[in-house]
Amino acid sequence: MGEIVLDLLCHADFSGRIRPSREDIGFPAFSAEIAKLRAQNPAGTLLLDAGDAFSTNYWPGLPLVGAMIRSKTDVMTLGNHEFDRGPAFLDSCISACPFPVLCANVRRKADGAPVPGTKPWVLLERCGIRIGVLGLTTEYTPYMVEKSAFAPFEMTSAAEAAARHIPAMRAAGADVVVVLTHMPFYQAADGTLTGELPELIDASPAADVWIGGHIPGDCAQVRSGACVVKAGFGGASIAHVRLTLDAASHRILDRSCAVVQTDPNGQADPEITRYIRSVTDPFEPYFREPLGSLNERWRMTLAHESKLGDFLADCLRFGGQTELSYMNTTSACGELLPGEITREELLYCAAFDDEMFTGIITGAQLHALLEAVYEPERFGNNAAIAFSGFHAAVDHTRPGGQKVLSVTRPDGTPIAPDERLSVTVSAYMASGGNDTGAIAGQIDWKPTGRHYHEAVSAYAKSLGVLTVADYPRLHETGEPENNHAPY
Repeated sequence: MGEIVLDLLCHADFSGRIRPSREDIGFPAFSAEIAKLRAQNPAGTLLLDAGDAFSTNYWPGLPLVGAMIRSKTDVMTLGNHEFDRGPAFLDSCISACPFPVLCANVRRKADGAPVPGTKPWVLLERCGIRIGVLGLTTEYTPYMVEKSAFAPFEMTSAAEAAARHIPAMRAAGADVVVVLTHMPFYQAADGTLTGELPELIDASPAADVWIGGHIPGDCAQVRSGACVVKAGFGGASIAHVRLTLDAASHRILDRSCAVVQTDPNGQADPEITRYIRSVTDPFEPYFREPLGSLNERWRMTLAHESKLGDFLADCLRFGGQTELSYMNTTSACGELLPGEITREELLYCAAFDDEMFTGIITGAQLHALLEAVYEPERFGNNAAIAFSGFHAAVDHTRPGGQKVLSVTRPDGTPIAPDERLSVTVSAYMASGGNDTGAIAGQIDWKPTGRHYHEAVSAYAKSLGVLTVADYPRLHETGEPENNHAPY
């Protein structure tokens, strides 16, 4: 007789942020927090990664797999950003993982097979308890990845996968069922959960633990007898699920969950610190180069206009040497403080480094693009865009498809529907990213051969003192519908 305790440590969206900095906790402190939690129950602990682990600008792929191995990751599921660099990159990462990599709802178009190297689920064991773990990825993945990178694959229904595989895990002897997803959800002030993961939970057979990811925001609650958690984002936190089971029957007697904030001063393993420095030290001179100065604080926002977002859009327009530019705000983050601005600080905010593409957009297409952005369901998944070279007035109190009141030049001159203007975007947006393919697909995009970070650095240096001359450029009435933006 007696009891068995299982501890599940869960996180998502580390996104390659292994180097300690003002913005990032860093992998040494993060792994120290994991080690501290694992020490409470060495034999009964599992570390589960809910995706967006392999891709980053400076040290993508195998260096990040090496960090995951050193933190003793037990299993992961694929996130949308795992697909960013195409199938060859993804295959090299999965092949290097000594732990199971899961994905039950993405398959190859050519033959219907799973993503190479992945399984839909796996059965693990701790202290004689069998734990079935099912891996699922947000169904919005095709709209969050540059089109050609995801082209060999297709999404399938997460609900159908859960309906098939949860009973299969039970039948295979799983005492505990965990659904490890890279799916978003949102927690209201009263604790109510909404979003893709809660919708899946309501449509699926019962599981014991549901793990989400994809967006910032921590959550840990017991909902209808199951633990529902989301934490991580750059290693700032870890979700901790504790299950107490009867040793004889393996029935769950008690369950609890909480979010643990990573201690930035945690005692890191010296070997892990050496490993991380071996990866990041070659970039130090590049990061520390001053690019200019700033006289005020700029903070990125996703749902509304910000000076930082405007500046980053100005960089894009400068890089393409066009009349206009636009970019998804979800590819930017952070803040800049007054004083000297280094490359590290600026490029942290300019998160993506896609190749820049140029094309010709009409006034009618520009209007349609903005209507698409503010359509409530699409806005809930993507938030806003930042843009440069034009102004727009939007009334959020009007119905979807009728929210854009005007699109003008900065001097107030209307942009006629048949007017043709040059525009710069990222490869992601040129491919129809953020579910804008209906408009992007009408434009003949030309690759520039140059990447966005080149434009950001060059534009900052050309200014010396970072400024936004044209602000505000978005004029809003009311609040956007279905706004889930975390910052």
